[in-house]
This record gives sequence, structure tokens and C-alpha cells, in this order.
Amino acid sequence: MSGLFDDLDRMDLDAQVCRWSAPDVREAEGDVSEWMAAAQQFAARLQRDCARLSDKQWQAAAQAWSSLLAAAEHSTGPQSHEWLMRDLWLRASLFDAVGPRQGVPLLDAGLVLERALDAMPMTSQAASELAPGWRELAREQILELRTIRRLLAPARLLDSLLAEHPRRGEYEVWREVAAQLP
Repeated sequence: MSGLFDDLDRMDLDAQVCRWSAPDVREAEGDVSEWMAAAQQFAARLQRDCARLSDKQWQAAAQAWSSLLAAAEHSTGPQSHEWLMRDLWLRASLFDAVGPRQGVPLLDAGLVLERALDAMPMTSQAASELAPGWRELAREQILELRTIRRLLAPARLLDSLLAEHPRRGEYEVWREVAAQLP
């Protein structure tokens, strides 16, 4: 797609949604900085306009956001959870502005928790065993332990909304482990 990253800073949310909803976006190429800029522009427009969106607009925005992130990951790889983290932080920030909404995937606190837990780089037991001696670990293991804290941070913002979530117990275990991590 030629011109995919052109004029993103001038586009409103509707234009952003249109651009990232195009059927061939998934196969688009770009470097990491282009995709990061695209995600940042989209997120900024969504955060700015979120209070006035209809349910139909929320659905379109959610699909476009997912398409953008999927295309970014397809084009550049996971980038140490970059695309997942952008997704989790955007979702968590939207709750501050508009709260949860039934049937709107971007406003489902449970998805933030589930996606974070599903992305954990190791089991909570393994992380708990490594935590006390983390300073002596190999760099890669330390980064994995830090990833755990990073993944849990957006869910912590939504803590009160997750009280009845079926995976709350698992989340609590991870929170205890995270308190010991770098």
C-alpha cells in the first residue's frame, strides 16, 4: 500500500479508522518507527474523541486498531511485546475517560487482564523461584522478569473492574510475584 503512513498527523479518527480498516493493511510493509508513529497517531485520536463515539464507531475503531497492530506485528515482528503493550495501555487509558461498555471490545477490562496473563514469559512458580536472586541472572532472564511487571501494569489500573473476573486468583498470584521482581 503506497502512502500508508502519509499524513497520519492530519487525519481525524474517522480517516484513521478508514485507513486501518482497508483489506490489504495486514500485508503492508513498514519499518518499526513508521508503525509506532501510526499506532501513536491512532491512539491519540481515539483518546481525544472517545467520549463522543457511538457504539457503531467504537466497533469500527476496535477493528481498525486491531488491524493496525496485527499489520505492525506482521511487518516488524513482536518487538519485545511492543504492540501488545500499546494495546493494553490504550485500553486501560480509555477506561479512565469513558469507563467500561458492554459489547465494546476496547472497553472490556477482562481482555486487558487475559491478554496480559496469556503473554507471561514463564509460569508464576518459575518467576517466584527466580525473583530472590534476580541480580545474578542472565540478562535475558532479567528482561523476562521485567516483562512480567510491564504486562501487569495496565491491569493494575483496572483492578477495581476485575474483582469478579474468573482469572482474578491467577492475577493475584502474579501481583505477589511482581512485587519481588526488578
